[in-house]
Amino acid sequence: MSTSISALERRWLAALSLGVLALASLPYLAGVLLAGPDRVFTGLQVNPLDGASYLAKMQIGWNGGWLFTLRYTAEQGPGALVYTYYLALGQLARGLNVPLMAMYHAARIVGGFAGLWLIYHVIARRVDSIDLRRQAWWLAAMSSGFGWLALVFGRGGSSDLTIAESNTFYSLMANAHFALATALMLAMFLLVLDAAEAGVRRALGLSVSSVALAVLQPFAALAVYAILGVTLLAMWRRDRSRPRGPLTLTVIAGSITAPVLAAIYFGMQSEPLLRTWLAQNETPSPPVIDYLIGYGLLLALAIPAARVAWRRQSNWDLLLLAWIGVTALLLYAPIPLQRRLSLGLHVPIALLAAEGLAQVARGRRWPRRFITAATMLTSILLVLVLIGGAAAHDPRIYISSNESAALAWLHAHARFDDVVLAAPETGAFIPAFAGQRVVYGHPYETVEADRKRQRVNDFFAGKAPDLLREVNYVFVGPRERALGTLDVSGWSKVFEAGDVAVYAVMK
Repeated sequence: MSTSISALERRWLAALSLGVLALASLPYLAGVLLAGPDRVFTGLQVNPLDGASYLAKMQIGWNGGWLFTLRYTAEQGPGALVYTYYLALGQLARGLNVPLMAMYHAARIVGGFAGLWLIYHVIARRVDSIDLRRQAWWLAAMSSGFGWLALVFGRGGSSDLTIAESNTFYSLMANAHFALATALMLAMFLLVLDAAEAGVRRALGLSVSSVALAVLQPFAALAVYAILGVTLLAMWRRDRSRPRGPLTLTVIAGSITAPVLAAIYFGMQSEPLLRTWLAQNETPSPPVIDYLIGYGLLLALAIPAARVAWRRQSNWDLLLLAWIGVTALLLYAPIPLQRRLSLGLHVPIALLAAEGLAQVARGRRWPRRFITAATMLTSILLVLVLIGGAAAHDPRIYISSNESAALAWLHAHARFDDVVLAAPETGAFIPAFAGQRVVYGHPYETVEADRKRQRVNDFFAGKAPDLLREVNYVFVGPRERALGTLDVSGWSKVFEAGDVAVYAVMK
């Protein structure tokens, strides 16, 4: 089998990858165009609360920090060497004098392009036909499940609607690291399975990719080694001899990566505030039916191809089957981050589905195109829903021009480690766009989140004045006034823009 990719294929791949990324970026363009004169688009769309938390981490880097500390809680700890990717993006943005949001989206697009590029390279290891390569790539890049249909019947929890990392196209829209993490996973698989022997350059490339993945998404690195372990065991069983090159490379890279993963884990466990955050940070998998709906027709198409792969048992056959099997088990392992382990799972399912579709369609072009289009409906729906949210001026992705001015004032005049008291919704924006810490702003990254949220609500309803002792500024705007009547007479107003004011707390 030829694994080479022609210049024509590369041009096609580059052009179509940019096209897919443009489609994935349409909701962000819509957010800018639909803002209006009195609203400011935050630059966030998919899961805006998490997006804001990534920007808050970039703010740490912008301010010169390399240790992650919780910005959504009033308590301050020493920090740990985690979320280094976002800290580095913040450092880079400051060095280049680029706005954080521009850097965030540039990283999202670069990571997405890398993921789409490497998906095609994996396909080329399995398929000679350019037509089938392109078919497989389209499914991997754009397909989704039956979420659109489940939504019609009132079930909106399917994975293709709710778990961005479980779907390639959704992950391209979501943030700056999902697609890049998938790209690093694919790079590791390519470096291992293409190895006839463990050369120095290949070992170095695998080790760098592995450490980068461990820094970017630690649990994804663990998943990769589990998948590679099962694949290598299956190759050993098939050949009745050790796959020396791939095994040696995996052991070398794993030995280098293990101390990095250990340092990340123990760094977080040794910091009391981060340990509390980890205890709150649980993302369990939904019921199995939601994954079945979320992959939908792809799973049905993948079954005949999986049977062929099981009989044929090439290295890549074994890798794809191991990827699906190991991930399926990890999604319900007794760990707090189950759903996060769906990262990249869409790729092997889509590649097998493309081969299954070729078997079912038997060379007939129009049935194949119709089925391919049918698998993309949820992806298109997601784009339309997000654009609809922009058209409706969703308050999770827009702030008023007065709120924006107040955030700019805080960024320019308040100290980075000052604490600002604001409504829970406003508290999500302050660490991201002004940089200061807040009493409450995130259900995971605020220590004792439920209690803090209630205290904030009580304060703005006039029931918890003692909370002032813990803060430096109070932010008062429409979101805060919606919580109750607050007496601000006698307070020191340091900024005002229309219906938004910032008060300094005298201590």
